[in-house]
Amino acid sequence: MKKILLIITILFFVNDLLSQDKIKADIAIMNFLGRVPQKVERNTLPDNLIKILYFNKQPDSFPKIGYLNKKGEIKTQPKYNMGLDFYGNYANIIKDSIYGYIDKEGNETLFEQYEETFFYYGNTGIAKKNNKYGLINRKGDTLTDFRYAMINLFGSKHFNMYTKDKKDVIFNESGKIIFKNNLNFNIKSHYFESDSLLVYEEIIEGKKLNGLINLNEKVILKPQYENIYYIGDKDFFIVKKDNKWGFIDKTGTEKIPLNYNEVGFNINEDLIPAKKNDKWGFINRENEIIIPFMYDEAYAFMDGLAFVKKGDKYGCINLKNKLVIKFNLEKTEFPFFTNDMALFKKGDKYGFINKKGKIKIPAIYDKAFPFVSELAYVELNVKSGFINKSGKEIIPLSNKQLWLESDGFIRFAE
Repeated sequence: MKKILLIITILFFVNDLLSQDKIKADIAIMNFLGRVPQKVERNTLPDNLIKILYFNKQPDSFPKIGYLNKKGEIKTQPKYNMGLDFYGNYANIIKDSIYGYIDKEGNETLFEQYEETFFYYGNTGIAKKNNKYGLINRKGDTLTDFRYAMINLFGSKHFNMYTKDKKDVIFNESGKIIFKNNLNFNIKSHYFESDSLLVYEEIIEGKKLNGLINLNEKVILKPQYENIYYIGDKDFFIVKKDNKWGFIDKTGTEKIPLNYNEVGFNINEDLIPAKKNDKWGFINRENEIIIPFMYDEAYAFMDGLAFVKKGDKYGCINLKNKLVIKFNLEKTEFPFFTNDMALFKKGDKYGFINKKGKIKIPAIYDKAFPFVSELAYVELNVKSGFINKSGKEIIPLSNKQLWLESDGFIRFAE
């Protein structure tokens, strides 16, 4: 799971952007949840708004959403005004302005009694009734009162609601309150898993500063940093102050001093990309320099390799700082290897190389995304499809609008 954390969090950003700009119809984009759940065990990127499309009843001529399996076979015909990714066995849908979900067999559950619904992993969902929010189970039974002005997912099993006076209340999946903010601060973190720590903000001498607090409202770290970032790491938070970056642990102890101009937000192979004196290198968790500060850019290690930049070109190094792929690559949006393949760019076209830098799939595509589960999404001449590592079209490039694969299913629109 650790290895694919970076992949999924990045791809989730772009997944809903692949085709929704083409589905205009007569819609209003609603920031229903406020913050998007990442398709991982814990959230790592806080600021991507989910855009669930609210439809009034639409003419039949407007595009509809259906689902394919990884072989390209239609599992659910395109009949939904909107459908989101599968989270486990279920996908959220809107059908004729009614919210609900389907399972992988195509069985529908629709909630006419609610204005909006949304489920993530698990059996607890968010619902809206009489313009207020609450929690329900998959049968539609209420788990909380409907009296909250806004609601966010908190990790995969908790929910953060806001009262009229903008106080935070955190519920578990049973609808039980486990944190009620009685103090004068703002919860900044939208992550909640095993450590039960929250990032909070107070204004001190006119400055907004961040600290750490637990669910019992015990202050673990008094506000002293301009920003504290949860990165899904077992030990560390990233901290920033006076344009310098460093790391603290879950007790609030500063483990890596704020001596860096920038740091990477993904710690893989226990190595951290860091920038000092305008050059990038890699440090370990003990703040020891493992790879010297000698690169113009550096990205996190994946599958034993890291993309680095010298001059205006990119190459790849291994864990011993040996150059494995020469500095002859152009920049792409996804500088990492998955399934032993990475994107490369030539002019305005994209293809794939292996871990020795050899071209395995020529740069012929207008757009391409990294391999996940042995498949890669590609576009050519305004048509989209999926290829395997040999470049064979598993889902042929057609006029269908496609999204990225999620839990074995691929959304499409016709």
